[in-house]
Amino acid sequence: MPFELNAKKAFVCDLDGTLFMGPQPIEPAVRFVIDACKSRRFAFYYLTNNTSKTPEAYLKKIGGAGIPVVDEQILTPLATLESYIRERAYRSVYLVASEAVTAFLQRRLPDVAFEFALERNELMALAYDPELTYEKLRRLAVLHNARPELDFVATHPDACCPSENGPIPDVGGMLALLKTTNGMTPAHVFGKPSPSLMAPVLQRFAREEIAVVGDRLYTDKAMADRAGVDFVCVLSGETTRASLAAYTGSPPAVVVEQFGEIAAMGEPTARENHE
Repeated sequence: MPFELNAKKAFVCDLDGTLFMGPQPIEPAVRFVIDACKSRRFAFYYLTNNTSKTPEAYLKKIGGAGIPVVDEQILTPLATLESYIRERAYRSVYLVASEAVTAFLQRRLPDVAFEFALERNELMALAYDPELTYEKLRRLAVLHNARPELDFVATHPDACCPSENGPIPDVGGMLALLKTTNGMTPAHVFGKPSPSLMAPVLQRFAREEIAVVGDRLYTDKAMADRAGVDFVCVLSGETTRASLAAYTGSPPAVVVEQFGEIAAMGEPTARENHE
C-alpha cells in the first residue's frame, strides 16, 4: 500500500543521522518536527541505540534544538539494560560505559555495585563508551577467560555511529574485536532491531498509525519490519542511494533526502485545493 502521511499519528524517530549529525541539528528535519509539534499534528518519540549518553542528555540535546520533549518520549536501550538487571536481581555488574551512563544507572539501581570484581561479578555489560580504554576491554577478556559462563550482554549491535566527520566505531565494532580476541559473544544484544523499545508507542497507537524514521536499514528498518509498521528511510545519515540499490530486503515505504521533505507528502494536490 502507498504511504499515507495523513493516516499517521506517531513518528518514532532515530536521532543520529536522522535529526542530528553529531551535535548539529539537521535543520529541515528539525524544523518539520517543531512545526508538527506546534500544530499537534503528530506525536513524536525519539529512539536511539546510542548509549554513550543518558536519557537526560538526550532531553537536553533535543530540547536545545527547539523541539518540545518530555521524558516519556525518549527511548534507549539503557531502559532495557536496567530492566534486565532488575529482573535477574544482579548485584554486581561490570559495566563498560561512560562515567555519565554509569552514574545514571547507579542512581536507578542503588543496590547494584558497578565494579570489576573477578569473583563477585554476575554480569558483564557493554555500552557505547566514548571513554573506552584498553584496560576496560582487557577486563572483559579476563572475566570471560576466568568465568566463561558469566552472563554477557550488549546494549545494541551498531557497527558504527554517524558523525559530522563520518562513521566512527560503535558497539558492534567492539563486539567484533572481543569475538576475534577470545570468542566472546553476548547472550543478548538489546536495542534496535528489536521492537521491544517501541512498546509504549505500540500500546498507544495502531500499527498503521505509526512510522519509524531512520537512516539505517539493518537496525531502523529491521525494527520497523519486526513491529509491522512503515519505515521512512532518510539519506541524511548512513544509507546512500548506492547502498539502498544494493539492499535485498523489502523497500522502505518512503525514501527522502532528509526527514523534512516528508511534509510535502501531506499537502493537498492542486486539484484538491481547487475542489
